[in-house]
Amino acid sequence: MALRALQTRRFDSQNDKVLLEATTQTLQDLGFTISEASSDVGVIVASKQRDAHESGQVAAQIGLTIMMALLGGVNTPTWDQEQTIRVTVSALPVSNARQTEVRTSFDRILINNHGHAWKAELLMEPQLYKEFFEKLSAAAFLEAHQI
Repeated sequence: MALRALQTRRFDSQNDKVLLEATTQTLQDLGFTISEASSDVGVIVASKQRDAHESGQVAAQIGLTIMMALLGGVNTPTWDQEQTIRVTVSALPVSNARQTEVRTSFDRILINNHGHAWKAELLMEPQLYKEFFEKLSAAAFLEAHQI
């Protein structure tokens, strides 16, 4: 229930197509590329690539490699190289209400310095969802009023 509350907002509009257009614009403003969109079923899927380097992670791997070499062992250092952040948004009219429910989920796939995807995780930072819905609210207002 907590996850659903984090990912879901209701908008005072029955026009889910206008809301999906505002969602598309919001995602593009945030640097996402739309990969799939269907206004018929009310779904948008988008993604963006980002660097995933963490200097502490790289330094630890290099330190481990040096230590293994001193001990006569072999270690192939591995660290996060890049990440693909994906977002899925669905918009559905709320029955018996003049509202549309928007549910959003963000996840990421980490790719290491050897080019292998090794970890996928759901992003659950409340601030991420809060900022997205604030931007979407502003875009939906502008779209509804054709500003």
